Amino acid sequence: MGMSSWILDRVDEFYELANKKIGECETLDEFIFAMKPHEHMLLGSTELEYVQDDGGYADMWQEYWSKYY
Repeated sequence: MGMSSWILDRVDEFYELANKKIGECETLDEFIFAMKPHEHMLLGSTELEYVQDDGGYADMWQEYWSKYY
């Protein structure tokens, strides 16, 4: 397994975890707080910058909860 494959696997694991956690959280802030300790899984990918700087958590939150409104 190459390094890029490992990084992509970790990114997938991060988003799988996020999909599990998001339904357990009542607010966006709670979701962000729950996911911050797992951001290390995104090291080496552009996804880390996306979730931290570009509103990635808010995008995930909106997409998930839009199914229920």
